[in-house]
Amino acid sequence: MRPCFIGSPVRLGLGLLLLVPLLACQAPAPAASKPQPAGATASSAPTAAPAVPTPSTVEVVRMADTRVLAGGPIYLAVEKGYLREQGIELQFETMAGAADVVPFLATGDLDLAVGAIAVGLFNAFDRGLDIRIIAPAGIMTLEDSPLPLVVRKDLYDSGEIRTPSDLRGHRVGVNTRGGSVEYVLDKILTSVGLTIQDVDQVPIAFPDMPAALANGSLDAAIPAEPFATRAVDLGVGHKLVTAVIPGQMTTCIIASGKFLRERPDTAKRFVLAYMHAIRDIQPPQLGTFDPERFYTPEHLAIFEKYTGAPAQVLRNQVPYTWDVDLVIQKDSLMDQQLTHMRNGLLQIAQPVPYERMVDETFVRYAQQVMGRLRS
Repeated sequence: MRPCFIGSPVRLGLGLLLLVPLLACQAPAPAASKPQPAGATASSAPTAAPAVPTPSTVEVVRMADTRVLAGGPIYLAVEKGYLREQGIELQFETMAGAADVVPFLATGDLDLAVGAIAVGLFNAFDRGLDIRIIAPAGIMTLEDSPLPLVVRKDLYDSGEIRTPSDLRGHRVGVNTRGGSVEYVLDKILTSVGLTIQDVDQVPIAFPDMPAALANGSLDAAIPAEPFATRAVDLGVGHKLVTAVIPGQMTTCIIASGKFLRERPDTAKRFVLAYMHAIRDIQPPQLGTFDPERFYTPEHLAIFEKYTGAPAQVLRNQVPYTWDVDLVIQKDSLMDQQLTHMRNGLLQIAQPVPYERMVDETFVRYAQQVMGRLRS
């Protein structure tokens, strides 16, 4: 039985936040070389940032982070000196989760965060909180998603669940209601004529999903990696749908409005360093992955340092991907908002306009300086 593939790549240009103490040691910045011209096709080699004068002073930027692989480019930007080149020193703050982070962004007590595109974020925009999305973060892979639909192995082997249409009436684990996982589940179900209401959603933490499949308290789940692979390795799960919303963004860089107004040049330099780091590990094609570029000894050492996961664990999980051109996907963002409204978890009078949620100034700056790698 071949795995199902749902959705199509988005052509337009959507977890969360824990923070770590500031790391004082920075790797020396590599010498800059000529950037790729706009519209050029990149080779397998990383793209170096063009020579931009280093600011005379170093500014502290306060950022929330997850200490998971989704933050990989940010960790590289710190450790490889790209942020220091731009006169920025990141100070990571520890927060419990998105509900705690957004108020600190809105008041300016935090400058930046990596966050999931979820009901809570749309509610914050609807209430007029002073935050903006300034760049995409995680992009769903084209063929092997880090958020697959995993069904109990015994139910798959018996034939009880062989396609998503067989999920009707079954218990499906999601990490939280109203998040990107529920959006993924919605897309899987609507592709076969079902709705969210046709299954029994069970909120459960990602690390607990393999055990819940093993003991029968779940019939299926959408675990983030490495827990999806763990369920398969334990013999309790089968990956039924392995490519969902391919090429779409599910997380983003969120900024404080105060930070953007008072230090717009700093925000531009942050996004430039972020793009530089992404191009070290990410091929130009959206939703693709290059293990030779990603898993260099230098990169693995950095990922281990920040995530605490051994190199072999990092290699075994399906990784995130990113967008080398940092195109903020308007269609995907708006579709996620409308989906949560339709499912009744986002209870707002009308959709929040794109322009109230997003400021593209900063990605445009990075695109102008480094050039775009896709035409």
